[in-house]
Amino acid sequence: MPIADRDGMVPPANAWQEVVSLTRAMMDSAHAGEIDSMVALEGRRHRLLAVAFSADAPRPSAAEIQQVMTMDAEIMRSAETLRGDMLTKLDTLSSNRKAVAAYGQFQQSGV
Repeated sequence: MPIADRDGMVPPANAWQEVVSLTRAMMDSAHAGEIDSMVALEGRRHRLLAVAFSADAPRPSAAEIQQVMTMDAEIMRSAETLRGDMLTKLDTLSSNRKAVAAYGQFQQSGV
């Protein structure tokens, strides 16, 4: 009997394959810088993990679990890179605003 999911029906036997598929999609989203998409996929994946490890579902092999863990590590590295890039851009924007404000003050001082 299928277990209901908010996004549809997923039989326990296929839950792990869907977890793997969602993890790959998350990795693609992270590499593309699509954070909103990655977060939405993680919500779906989180619900499926509970199904995949329920008493009714066949257990994935250690190699399959390791594969997902490796993809998770790659997702985290990509997310950290995106975070670093965003912080650098914000620092640059802040510096530019400070320079414009200083120039404006200089212009107003009449010097």
